[in-house]
Amino acid sequence: MKEGNKNYQKSYKKIYKEKYKIVTFPLSNIFYEQLRKNSVCVDTSTNTFAKNILTSYLNNTSFKILTKEQKDYIKEYVLISRGIANNINQIAYKSNINEQIDINILINSLKSYEEAFKKFISKI
Repeated sequence: MKEGNKNYQKSYKKIYKEKYKIVTFPLSNIFYEQLRKNSVCVDTSTNTFAKNILTSYLNNTSFKILTKEQKDYIKEYVLISRGIANNINQIAYKSNINEQIDINILINSLKSYEEAFKKFISKI
């Protein structure tokens, strides 16, 4: 079993080396600190941040930096949207199986999501 594991690791390393390359280059302390501070602001590692900048440049796309606060806003928006979608899905399901549904409960639930959404929008 150890022999099979050894062969697997060798073949994996060979394929990995053919598929991916590791690039290293020296940076002055000033540039490194600037890169590190920017990566902390967007809540990523320094290497990931540098990789994202470089790949954006090579793909001729603009590098979009989302701060932690922006990511939190997006997560909150997604949660509110999922809640609304879930309620609409429940309405459709219950109406398709001809089950009696209390519209007032669903409307109140949708109103609460509407209030949460308005509160979210006011933050922006």
